[in-house]
Amino acid sequence: MAKNPHYLSQLAYVELLSTNLKETVRFYTEIVGMDQTGQDENSVYLRAWGDYFFHTLKITQSDTKGLGAVGWRADSQEALDDCVAYLESIGAGKGWIEADLGRGKAFKFQSPDGHKHEVFWDVKWLRETGERASIYADRYASNRRKGANPRRIDHFTYLVAKFQYAKEKAFWQGMGLKNPDEVRLEDHIPPIGGLWTTGNLSHDIAIFSDPNLEPGQGIANHLCYNLDSREEVLLALDWFTEKGYKSVWGAPTRHKADEGFFFYIMEPHTGILLEIYACARLIFAPDHGPDVHYLKDNPNDAWGLTNPFEEMAKGKVGGLDKPIDI
Repeated sequence: MAKNPHYLSQLAYVELLSTNLKETVRFYTEIVGMDQTGQDENSVYLRAWGDYFFHTLKITQSDTKGLGAVGWRADSQEALDDCVAYLESIGAGKGWIEADLGRGKAFKFQSPDGHKHEVFWDVKWLRETGERASIYADRYASNRRKGANPRRIDHFTYLVAKFQYAKEKAFWQGMGLKNPDEVRLEDHIPPIGGLWTTGNLSHDIAIFSDPNLEPGQGIANHLCYNLDSREEVLLALDWFTEKGYKSVWGAPTRHKADEGFFFYIMEPHTGILLEIYACARLIFAPDHGPDVHYLKDNPNDAWGLTNPFEEMAKGKVGGLDKPIDI
């Protein structure tokens, strides 16, 4: 039987570090509308109503804000074993860690510009009962129309230093991910960013260069949750606005690179943007891409002027007026 060309089945969760756990949890439960599924001494676990695992977001109290780790589920137990062997062979492995509330033991690894990841196989599926239960057998929680009402986790994006993307590209190719979209300055210059997927989503992870960062200084940029339609994205922005939160780059618009309809909100205690998103393309052919986008054409925004790459060129870390803490 043919072996899958990748070790990973999906993006399972993201851990964010918050300098104010209580307020970040309030934001994600009361404003975003996610369910709290667990808690321990330092962390709170959450998911959207359409997620299947115990959690897709872990928020951990910390003296610093930013990314804790990106959690990946392996394609099988055998794939996990193969993945660990591969990561150790290239010097990216950082050792095993104990089981967590939502998963079994995991193997830590680090992508080239310093971002932390975890890969595991054993996972806790959570089918809700009581008022959170659904009449639909294939829904593990009901759609209770809470807050911005995200359905499921979609992807995560991080930034790397200038000239470091080539190392990231080689790393994720080695992990077997597909590369449906790539961003370049010119054809004779190595690419500066791209989208990477384990399966059919436009991307599970996106990586872009930021000329304001030094090697090893890579930072998290945004966590994305998917809604069912563009209309729900617009309703979500109404909701955030009513609650005092503003879209970071103005009106909703559409990515040129993956066709997702989106806006961003900043959660201040993590320093990580939340992207609310719908209607990105799906990719089924295993040999598709990459489709090439050029920076001069603004791959971030097909409709308007939202161009974080242009803002990065002006010296703004992550393209933001208030830089993410490094």
